Amino acid sequence: MNPIPLLSRVVFSRYFTGGLVSATGVLALGLLGFAVGGMQMAVLLGTGALTICFADNPAPMRVKAFELLFSTFGSALCFLLVWAGVGHPWIELLLVPLLGFGAGLVSLWGKRALALSFSLLFITVITLGVPPAPDLHTLLLGVALFVLGGLLYTIYALLLGRILQSRTKQQALAEVLDALAAYMRWQSQFYSRQMAEDQAYGRAAVLQGAVNDALQSARDLVLREGSKPSDALWTRMLLESLDLFEAQLAAQTDSALLRTQFEGTEVLDTLQAGTRQTADALSTLALAMLHSRRSEARSPDTTRWAHVEEQASALVGSNTTELAHAHAALASLLNTQREIDALVATLQTTYAARDGGTLPPLPDLRSFVSAWRYDPRQIRAHLRLGSPIFRHAVRMGLALLCGLVVARSLFRHQTHDYWILLTIAVILRPNYGVTRQRLKDRLLGTLLGCLFTAALLNLHLGLPAVLAALFLALTFARTFVTTNYRFTAMAASVLSLLLARLLEGDVRFLVDQRLIDTFIGATLAWGFSYVLPRWEYQDVPRQLSSLMQAQRDYTLAVLEAQQQDESAFRIARKRLFDALASMTGLYSRMLEEPVAKRRALRELARLITHNYLLAAHLASMRVLRARRARRLSPEAIETLIAPTRAWVLQQLGLKRGSPLAAMPVPLNTKPVPGIITSEAGTTLDPLLRRLGLIAVEATLVGQIDQRVARDLHLPGEAGNSD
Repeated sequence: MNPIPLLSRVVFSRYFTGGLVSATGVLALGLLGFAVGGMQMAVLLGTGALTICFADNPAPMRVKAFELLFSTFGSALCFLLVWAGVGHPWIELLLVPLLGFGAGLVSLWGKRALALSFSLLFITVITLGVPPAPDLHTLLLGVALFVLGGLLYTIYALLLGRILQSRTKQQALAEVLDALAAYMRWQSQFYSRQMAEDQAYGRAAVLQGAVNDALQSARDLVLREGSKPSDALWTRMLLESLDLFEAQLAAQTDSALLRTQFEGTEVLDTLQAGTRQTADALSTLALAMLHSRRSEARSPDTTRWAHVEEQASALVGSNTTELAHAHAALASLLNTQREIDALVATLQTTYAARDGGTLPPLPDLRSFVSAWRYDPRQIRAHLRLGSPIFRHAVRMGLALLCGLVVARSLFRHQTHDYWILLTIAVILRPNYGVTRQRLKDRLLGTLLGCLFTAALLNLHLGLPAVLAALFLALTFARTFVTTNYRFTAMAASVLSLLLARLLEGDVRFLVDQRLIDTFIGATLAWGFSYVLPRWEYQDVPRQLSSLMQAQRDYTLAVLEAQQQDESAFRIARKRLFDALASMTGLYSRMLEEPVAKRRALRELARLITHNYLLAAHLASMRVLRARRARRLSPEAIETLIAPTRAWVLQQLGLKRGSPLAAMPVPLNTKPVPGIITSEAGTTLDPLLRRLGLIAVEATLVGQIDQRVARDLHLPGEAGNSD
């Protein structure tokens, strides 16, 4: 792989932009404080800005302002209480777990609130390393300067957020296109038979989950606060990307059949090359968007699909009936591939319209954005032992208490023993799987960061070089915090050790202390991850219910009697993609859990795969139905789809423990004008064939759903058997 485009994607991404914004703001406020009031003011202003920058993430201005202000004043309160208690061991032992519990509760507001929670934990922990305030005036002045640093950073971040708003939307869309291109490359590789089918579908589920995550992130950024002409352009591209993903799913439906029947022929080679060409066009467009330049990519060559058809026709003439069925499936796939090419060309045309041009009007999209609510009344619902958030908060408080006792008992004379608590704060998460991954990333990242810093310290860098290194370390720490925490852990170690070098002089001995403290903190975090745990299998019934409901709604939207309300279909599709992404995330986290806590692992993998395949068949059905709309009356179409619709809804809504009935065959018994049936002696009509495949997949999903419910009660390996 060429490293230049990969590096370019990192440097021009919204994550790196966010890292640059944060690092610039923190360094600027630190230098401002030093110029006005010396090192003490620089530390207080810079600490305020550093604490708040963790909550500085892309969002609408109203949400962003609330998060930054909440972080500013919440962190200031933690700073005040802990600094006032420094030097009083019993007060520290009371305050730290209470504040840790409160910070843990903050995560009840969702994924974004984890950044707010960490801001509170960060200032609580590092304040333990501050010398006691000599008097009340010094204490209040220090807190006031901390708040001032937070408020100044908030103003700066909101201003930059407003300026970069359109650019952030553009970057989020480029991430979507890159994710779509990666998924399409997998589709291309699938034709080469280089991987087992189960392994291939597992990889597909991961890539589909990545597309869903990118789409959700883009929806929350692009579909809000759209007042500029460019906002309409980005919204249009997002809608087109959603349609493209649906078409890509439809292109997956018959891949296994084609791979089996056309193995060893030029058909698969040409299909692979043609699909890769489309993926490359998407990647080129994504890179052009990141660079804010014109796309140099040409639209994919549509004639390549005609070449595939010619190759397949030459094979079918003298071969089996199975190959003839595969040829019919290939014809359907090639029509879908042409639809994909048209959507890619539309994306290119829409992006070109940023230089001038008109766009069609947009539908009402308010239903597509996530509800970001920070309602304090939600806290009451989680003040119970059964709540995973409450358990996490208790776990966090107890872990910090234990870490403080260990730090004060073993390292009383060390100046940075709070690193143990900081390690606990960054590793311990509500989910065991995420905690375990963080633990591995933290240990390896810290080791690499300490080795790198030791090499830097031996160079005896001057002040400008140290400041430049601090700036880069903070930039990279913020860049990878949500995408690759290992790099964040590495950069954070460099940052903390260079800060100590700046404030304390020769600190080479702290490299060893950092490693020891990180190891102790990681051990404690791992141990406390078993305290009041919430295992992923306990959340499967709720997630499964949501997924089945979303799949039923999507089925109704695709197979309704008359397709009229496009917005209702889009909402149903969004909810299905979100539900699939949630189930995929749950499955991935379960893989990180102890073997004894993994339930229905194989069946969950199958469930995810077949739900995606059912969604793909439904997406393909929607395309086929649109093509037939001109030739068949609504009544004729309803006659065709009604039995399949009823069957699918029955299978997806089957009650636990109910007997599984056999699928009725044939699904459609009434003759319909314009439809060719197998009884006529020819290949089954694509529309009927697709309805049959939808029914088969729905049956499999219903059966697997029941097996998952059964295996959830079987511990460990017993629940993961075939």
